[in-house]
Amino acid sequence: MAEKYKNKYDKLANAPIKSLISSLAVPTILSMLVSAFYNMADSFFVGKINTQSVASIGIVFSIMTLLQAIGFFFGNGSGIMISTLLGERRKKDAEIYANVALFTVISIGVLLAIIGLFFSKSIALMLGATKTTVAYASTYLKYILLGSPFILGSFVLNNQLRYQGSALYSMIGILTGSILNIALDPLFIFTFKLEVAGAALATVISQIIGFFILYFGTFKNENIRVSLKQFKPNGKIYLTIFKNGLPSLSRQGIGTIANIAMNFACAPYGDAVIAGMSVYNRVIFIGMAVVIGYGQGYQPVCSFNHGAKKYDRVYQGYKFLAIITTIIITALSVIGYIFAPELVAIFRKDSDVIKAGVQALRYQSFAMVVTGFCTASNMLMQSLRISGKATILALARQGIFYIPAILLLPRIFGQTGIALAQPVADILSFVLTIFLVKPTVSKLRKMSIKKDVD
Repeated sequence: MAEKYKNKYDKLANAPIKSLISSLAVPTILSMLVSAFYNMADSFFVGKINTQSVASIGIVFSIMTLLQAIGFFFGNGSGIMISTLLGERRKKDAEIYANVALFTVISIGVLLAIIGLFFSKSIALMLGATKTTVAYASTYLKYILLGSPFILGSFVLNNQLRYQGSALYSMIGILTGSILNIALDPLFIFTFKLEVAGAALATVISQIIGFFILYFGTFKNENIRVSLKQFKPNGKIYLTIFKNGLPSLSRQGIGTIANIAMNFACAPYGDAVIAGMSVYNRVIFIGMAVVIGYGQGYQPVCSFNHGAKKYDRVYQGYKFLAIITTIIITALSVIGYIFAPELVAIFRKDSDVIKAGVQALRYQSFAMVVTGFCTASNMLMQSLRISGKATILALARQGIFYIPAILLLPRIFGQTGIALAQPVADILSFVLTIFLVKPTVSKLRKMSIKKDVD
């Protein structure tokens, strides 16, 4: 396929839609899966220390999701404009958006690093750390925040490269950092006897190296280059990035609040339940990584072709995305239900941890089948810059429905209510998604038919 098209922009505009989305999705899926495995590697190796250490990783996971929220906010917020402007053949304007987003997020990372250096213990307590986990959580948190300029920068560059149709360069940077993290974990944790601090150091060092690989990727081929000269911020640019990135910020940011709410809901039942839910979240993330990765493969296709007024390709891509992600997540849900005990036991062979994790994983397996459609619809709305509805959909799964569920259901069903919260939220999100996305999909279908007739 590479030889058939003049350049990657010609490919975005004319390549067969199914193979195009898949070719862009595979590197992204691999990146997210390896990222999921390196997140799981922390839990796996830290699980060899004690239950409190595993629980502390789950507590700090809230901050990791917050960093991802900020990174995706600027990465997607600028990336959608980059792809749209490239479709309109306005590369110079796209360069400004790319550099404004990158240098702004690095500045935010420096501020977070300073905060983490002095207030890590206080933040850990705010996140739901208990007396037995606060020392582990604050240590892990301090190192993670010190590396936040590079972590945030990596998220932004990853998304910007992906929106330019350069998912391969994005994959190389993410994969290298993730594989290095997995290799460094046992070295720092056991050989150097740094325990939880070693897991955090392994993450930070791998993210720094991944950042520089992504940085050098911006100088390859036709990619937009990192240049301080193109850092030309103004209110209009920030407002556009804000509107485009708000769904991503909402989706990831509300995940942080949801995780904190879950930690507090689990606390009365002990560290084993916190640890079990921490493991459950990491296992579920594998399935979601595949779905989201496929969705991210669609986003540059959607934004570019919308900018080029090729509405039939936008619509056909959405249909393909909704179907393929539903098939994949259904298959993974069946596997998750059958092998739930084995999957949880990989991380901690503690009967109480396994019991909590298995219960949550099996309940979730029934609801996961709807997440393909919900994710595809959210990606469509965000890529078309329908920010209001996209933001509502982004907030629905772990905010509008999950937070009330995690606060209410444990009061009614006890520990089982913790496991039921996410499945209930997913089903309600599915209903809301149908209602909100239907007018847009109908309009796209009509525009697609009209173009075919013309």
